[in-house]
Amino acid sequence: MSAESARSKRFFLLIGILVGLLSLLIVLPFLTWILVGVILAYALSPINNRLSKRFGAALSAGLSILIGLFLIVFPIVLILGVAANQARQLFAAFEPEDVSQLDDVIVERFGVQVDLATLEDAFSGVVRTGARGLAGNLFSIIGGLPELFIGFTVLFFVLFYLLKDGDQALAWARTVLPLEPEVREELFDETNLLIHNSLVGTAAVAAVQAVLLGGVFLALGLGNVIFWIVTTFVAAMIPLVGASIVWAPASIYLFVVGRPIPAIILLAFGALIISTVDNILRPIVMRRGTQLNPAITIIGIFGGIALFGFVGLFIGPIVLGMMKLIIDIWVREYPEPAPTQQQ
Repeated sequence: MSAESARSKRFFLLIGILVGLLSLLIVLPFLTWILVGVILAYALSPINNRLSKRFGAALSAGLSILIGLFLIVFPIVLILGVAANQARQLFAAFEPEDVSQLDDVIVERFGVQVDLATLEDAFSGVVRTGARGLAGNLFSIIGGLPELFIGFTVLFFVLFYLLKDGDQALAWARTVLPLEPEVREELFDETNLLIHNSLVGTAAVAAVQAVLLGGVFLALGLGNVIFWIVTTFVAAMIPLVGASIVWAPASIYLFVVGRPIPAIILLAFGALIISTVDNILRPIVMRRGTQLNPAITIIGIFGGIALFGFVGLFIGPIVLGMMKLIIDIWVREYPEPAPTQQQ
């Protein structure tokens, strides 16, 4: 390479870095909307692929978006709104007198003195924070209609063109990535499995468990069912503990307040049905691919919620899973050369 060519390459690289930084600053305000568009495009791609066989690419993308709005977006927004409202009602109706009465019941039944007021304050704070995280920036966005309009506009165009030209975008990415063909295809395939397991596998299992537990709560006459369904959905995505973090304390609460039959029913249903659903359904819907340590998954879930709101439930584990995948490929394909021994 000549000196002039090397100088030209360095200058071109400098321009690329500057433009890349400016592009990042432009994209960052709408990053959450863009990520939502990517997730929806992945979820709607099977429908779009079927429609594209009968209609053109643009028409099938538009029809897929309409189907997604009525089957995915609107129900999720409605459920989150109702859950947030029920969370406010739940803690607004929880008076200090209720704490003292429950304290008296525990002392009378078990002879144990528990400072439930302190526990209630701590628990309320945790759940309030979690409810705000689950709802994301929903209410703050609604408070600013211009931001909401711009965000939905960005979401619509990202979703539309991913559905319309997604295959072309993937083909372009394959041509520009400076990777060996085997490494590139492994990266694409494992990332696809990772997204599938997070969006379809984990979310589907969590949704089934949440709906089943919500039905039991409704049958037992427990209130704020939508709030507990959303809470169970989030809890069911957490490894190891899962939905038991909801139904086990609820069973204990029913037993303490003098409702042993509903407590036993809920405990049996959770232990026998909910756990069985997790053990049977998860291997069916999950595909082989990059497996995440439970600690990484938990960090991804809560870190994603803190950064992106409700959609971070899926984005967080995917990002950390991709990081693990990249490290694994790097260590395997590009090992450090062994140091030579000096004679």
